[in-house]
Amino acid sequence: TTATRPAVHEFGLIFDETAWPLAYVRFPSKPLSNEGFEYFITRYTAMVERRVPFATILDSRGLSTAITAQQRKRLSEWFEVTGPLAGEHHFGIAVLMSNAIIRGALKAVTWVAPIPVPVMPFASVSDSASWIRAIFSEQGIPVTPAIEALLNNRS
Repeated sequence: TTATRPAVHEFGLIFDETAWPLAYVRFPSKPLSNEGFEYFITRYTAMVERRVPFATILDSRGLSTAITAQQRKRLSEWFEVTGPLAGEHHFGIAVLMSNAIIRGALKAVTWVAPIPVPVMPFASVSDSASWIRAIFSEQGIPVTPAIEALLNNRS
């Protein structure tokens, strides 16, 4: 379904789907517990399993440490299982990052298990806006007023 879902705050994560099919996911500034990381995987899996084309802005700018080795392993396992479906329906991830350690962790994860979804790093939502608009255009999906509001009103 493409109905608007309210933003959900859990384990310090924010899943905001009010601009669906563009999701905004923000990581907390504190390290995510393994339970919180599983929650992230579960929520992301649910978005992929809708089998509706979508893109994500993944805001990791507040992170001061990378995910743990156990969490990187879990993410790689998740890509193995869910990757083909994600590659079919998830057409882009704009990763917002301000920390070289986090960029390194992203490289490590994508090196071990290549991500089946285009991933581009950006410093801010506004920096990602033209890329987001372009990938929506490539998919033939209109950029709705809700998407424009997200792109224009978040830093």
